[in-house]
Amino acid sequence: MEPKAASPSTEANAEADIRRSVQAIIRELDRDHPAFQCSRGMFRWTLHKKTERDPYNNIFLVKILISELELARKDNKHYILPLLNTLMYAIIQAAYIPDDLHEKAYKFCKGLLSFAKPYCTIGHEYAVMLKAERKAPGVLYQRLVISEHGLRNEAFPHWEKIFIFADPDLISEEVCNALCNEIPSMNPNEMSTVSMGHVIKHTIQAALGETCNISRLDEVLQNKPYNVIEHYFQEVVAITEKSCFSSEEVTTAHRKHSSRLQELYKKIISSAQQVAPPGERLQNILLPNPDISFFMWKEDDLLWKKLVQFVKNQCGSGQDFTNSDSDNSEMSEPTDDGNIEQTRLSVLSTDSGIVRDCGDLSLGSDVSPTVSNEKEQAKLVRRGCVKKKSYDSDNTMFLSDIYDTATGDSMKLQRKFGCNAMLFNFKQQKPNTARIVVIGNDCILGKLAKAFLSLRKREARRCILTSKLNLQFYYIPVTNEKQSPVIAGKLIPLLHNDFSCELSRYLGSIDPWYNSNINSLRNMIPELAKMSTLSGQQSGADPFIVDVTSYYVRMGYQPVCFQIYSVKFTFADETAECVDDVFLIQLDAELPELKCAKDFTLSRKRATSEGLGVQIAVAYKKIALSNRESTKQFSSRCIGLAMKAIPSSGVEDLVCLDVNIFEVTNKTNLSGKTFLIENFKIKTSHVKIQLQDSCGKSMMVCLDKDSRRIYKDVVSIEVSPCLEPGYSLQKMRALRFSQNENENIGLTKYMPKCLLLPINTFAGIL
Repeated sequence: MEPKAASPSTEANAEADIRRSVQAIIRELDRDHPAFQCSRGMFRWTLHKKTERDPYNNIFLVKILISELELARKDNKHYILPLLNTLMYAIIQAAYIPDDLHEKAYKFCKGLLSFAKPYCTIGHEYAVMLKAERKAPGVLYQRLVISEHGLRNEAFPHWEKIFIFADPDLISEEVCNALCNEIPSMNPNEMSTVSMGHVIKHTIQAALGETCNISRLDEVLQNKPYNVIEHYFQEVVAITEKSCFSSEEVTTAHRKHSSRLQELYKKIISSAQQVAPPGERLQNILLPNPDISFFMWKEDDLLWKKLVQFVKNQCGSGQDFTNSDSDNSEMSEPTDDGNIEQTRLSVLSTDSGIVRDCGDLSLGSDVSPTVSNEKEQAKLVRRGCVKKKSYDSDNTMFLSDIYDTATGDSMKLQRKFGCNAMLFNFKQQKPNTARIVVIGNDCILGKLAKAFLSLRKREARRCILTSKLNLQFYYIPVTNEKQSPVIAGKLIPLLHNDFSCELSRYLGSIDPWYNSNINSLRNMIPELAKMSTLSGQQSGADPFIVDVTSYYVRMGYQPVCFQIYSVKFTFADETAECVDDVFLIQLDAELPELKCAKDFTLSRKRATSEGLGVQIAVAYKKIALSNRESTKQFSSRCIGLAMKAIPSSGVEDLVCLDVNIFEVTNKTNLSGKTFLIENFKIKTSHVKIQLQDSCGKSMMVCLDKDSRRIYKDVVSIEVSPCLEPGYSLQKMRALRFSQNENENIGLTKYMPKCLLLPINTFAGIL
C-alpha cells in the first residue's frame, strides 16, 4: 500500500529539503571542508527532527539514502557506513515504510557481505534486522522501547539501563546542570503506560499504514485503565514476536501479521462501542528517549555499586536467576581489589549429601533415628544443598565475547575490534544490558580503567554480574578550561596544561561518523550549556545532549579495544612499599635538576652541576610484528619522559607504548658548551626505567593527565600490559600442576591474557 501523497508541489518541496540535508551530511564527512567544523553533528540531529515532525519525510529520507548508498558503493566507500547508519535509524523511527523500500535496503545490505570487515559484519547484522522488519513491521521500534523502559513481557524479556557518569572536577557546573535538566524524571508507572501506548500505536500503524486511524486509536487507549492497556500491549508483542520468528516466506508472514493486527485494531476500537473509522494520513509516534540515570562519579566503587543495584532490582522483579540468593549475599560482601591471590578457593568435600553416606543417621532431620526397618534405613534421603555453578566457563565466555578470539598464547600488535551483541539482536543470551557512558576528558577514562579492573577482579573471584549482564562502554568527550586538574601542568611542566581528549581524537580518526556526531561535542556541549544558563532555560523541547547520547548508545555497537597498562612504582624511601596502579592514556614523568648531597667531592659537584637532567637506565622489550621478544638496554641523561598508549594517527595502529624520552645532549661550539634536548622514541609494551644517580633525586609521575594521580619520590617505574584477572587466577591454579610458569595449560589456553577496555563506536576500525 502506497501512502497518500500530498499536493505535488508540497511533496516535491519536502523531498528537496530532505535531499539537501542528506547532501549536507555527506559534505560533512569530507574533512576538507573547514566550514562544517563548527556544526558537525548538527545536520544529522536536524534531519531526524524533520522526520519526527512529518512522518512522510521518513519515506523520502529512506528513498534518498538508498540511492546515495548505491552511488557510494561505486565511488565513495567511506560514505557507506554513516549513510547506512542513518538509514537504519530512519527505518526504526518511521511510522510506515513501503515494502519495496524495505526490499531495496535489504538487498543493499546483502551486497555488503562481499566487502571486508567491518562492512560485511554490519551489513549482515542490518540484513537480519531488515528481514525481521519486513516480516513484522515495527519490531525494531518495539524491541527498542521494551528494552529501554523495562516493559515486562514473556516474548522479549530484556531490559537495559543507561548510566551516565561524570566527574564534577572535570566538567563545568553548567554542563552538569544541563544534563540534569535534560534527563527527564517521570513516574515509572506513568512512563510504562505511555511507552506501552507508543508500542501499540506504532506497531499497528507500521503494519496497516493509512488504513488505520491512529487519532481515534489514541483516544480509545487514553480512556482505558492500566490493566487493559497492558493486556493489549502483551497481545501486540506476542503477535509481533511470532511473526518475526516465523519460518514462512517474508510476504506470507507479513500478510498474516497484518491480518492479526487488523483484528486487534478492530477489537480495540469496538471495545469503545465505536465503528471502525476510515483511514487517515500517517501520524508520527515519537521514539521516547531511553531510561537514563545520571551520576556524579565521586566514589571509586560507584560503578560497581550501581551495577549491583541494577541486577538486584531485576532479581527482585521476577527474573529467574540461578542461585540468586547466594549471589545477592556475595554482592554485599566487601572485597579486597588489591590482591587477587586472596581469593577464597573451594574445598573439595567427600560429603555426597545423602544421609546414608554420612555415618550418623541422627544428623538427618528427615529420618527418625528409631526406625528399625531396613527398607526405611536404605532410603536415600538428600539433605538441603545448593548446586555449585561453574563460573569459570561463564567467565571465559564473557571474555571471548568482548575480546573476540584473543587468547593467552600470544599478544597481537594489531588493535582488536569486533561486533558486540546489537541492541536488536534476536538471540539475546543475557537478560540485561548496562550501557556505561562516561563524559569528560582523558582523566575520566583513566578512572574508568581502574573501575573496570576492579570489576574484573571481583568477577574473577565469583561471576556475579557476568552471567546476568552485558556491559557496553561509551565515551563522550567534554572539555572544561576551568577545571581544577590544571594544576598538574604546574607540577609537571611536560603536560603543558594538555587536557585534550586523545582517545576521542583517535576514535574520530578511524570512524568518521563518530568524529561527526560524538567527537564534535567536546566543545559544543559546554557552549550549549553556557547558552542555556545565560538564557535561563531549564529544559528545552528538543534536548540536544540527551538526543545525541541516545543515538550513540542505540547505534554505536562496534567496540574498539584499548590496552590497559599496569605500572609499578618504587620509591626513594626504602621503607615504603611498592605501589601498583594502571593507566589507559599516558604516563608523564618529570625529572628535576640534579642536586648533589654535601658529602660528595668537589670534582663530582663540578661535573654534575655542569650538566642538565638525570641519568636513567632503560630496559625494554622491542616490539616486532613476528612477536619475537628482544630485550634492549641503554642509559640516557634526560629531563623527563612520556609514555603514550593512544597512537597519534590510525596509520600505524599498533597496540604498544610510544615512549618519548627527552634526552639531554652536550654540544660544543665557538661560544662554549650548550645543551640540546632531543626526543628519543621507542616502541614497546614492557619497559623498566630506573634512576642511576644516587644524589637524592626522584621522579614525579602523573597518570592519565590527572593531578589527583600524581606520585612523588619515585626512583623506578616498571610498565607492562595489565593482565586479565581471570587469566591470572586460572594461571595461579594451573601452577599447582605445572612447574613451568610460562606454559599455558587448562583454561588459560583459551582465555585472553591482557585486560582490554572496549569503547563502542559506530563503525569500529575502517
